[in-house]
Amino acid sequence: MELLSSLRSVATETLDQEYNMVRSLTSVEKKDLGLTSDVGELKENIKKNRYKDILPYDQSRVVLSLMTSDSDSDYINASFIPGVTSHRRYIASQGPLGSTRTDFWRMIWENDVKVIVMACREIEMGKKCECYWSPVQQEASYGAFRVCNQEETRPDENIVIRVLTVSYQQITRSLTQYQFLSWPDHEVPHEVSGVLDLLEKVRVTQSTHTSPVLIHCSAGCGRTGVLCVLDYIHDLLVTKQMDTDFSIKQLVQDIRRQRPSAVQTKEQYRFIFTAAACMLERALLCSPSEGLTADCHERHVRCGQQAQKAPPTSS
Repeated sequence: MELLSSLRSVATETLDQEYNMVRSLTSVEKKDLGLTSDVGELKENIKKNRYKDILPYDQSRVVLSLMTSDSDSDYINASFIPGVTSHRRYIASQGPLGSTRTDFWRMIWENDVKVIVMACREIEMGKKCECYWSPVQQEASYGAFRVCNQEETRPDENIVIRVLTVSYQQITRSLTQYQFLSWPDHEVPHEVSGVLDLLEKVRVTQSTHTSPVLIHCSAGCGRTGVLCVLDYIHDLLVTKQMDTDFSIKQLVQDIRRQRPSAVQTKEQYRFIFTAAACMLERALLCSPSEGLTADCHERHVRCGQQAQKAPPTSS
């Protein structure tokens, strides 16, 4: 209750000051820790980056070892991010370019990814991500990989769920993609319940799989970073590791050491506090034995509606 109260009461000006501190400390730590992006800056890899100023650190980048053709390299603009239960709990990735979709599927296959979270639309005031799946009940090829969209559903206006199969060398695997539609670039959703519900669906699908959850938006830093932070907070909560030293500021700093510019704007930083407070309120209102009963669900909805009252973003 004390933590919930502090999350609810922190002033917007305080959060903005904290975020400015996070950005300043990021620059200092990058130098102090010797974080480099040499591989992403190589001439042969520059064209594989969607944005020239968002390059993975060499120390945490996803290195591709599965070679499917003579032209393959080990580079992709993606980073491993540790979680509460695993040092490679998440892969934070840029949305693939047309020329990197095969690399994207190489990464998925090599890491045995079971769940993909796509936190953007393909087009948002310009191309943000190339489509890397096929139309429903159809198949598409990306290099040596055949991808079939087995099923596509829209449980609500925020989410598209695709059940995909990918085949490589006579082996076929199944995975699920959740595409979140209601998150404008550089901004935040108008309410938090959709994001928290999305992450709950992701956790149910991931279940006991130990492979990383692949999260991407366009650059793989702003919206992607927020989702990683919120899921991390949830895991701290359910494993009872959230103590009096818990700090969202420190957690964002830690993740930014792994993925440059994770949580990209002060509006996104504020959103984490609003969503974390709602998450804690849900946990307090619904005991583990209660589960998601209709009454509990109604209280979840009210929590999300309360979050809508937060100040609008300026982005």
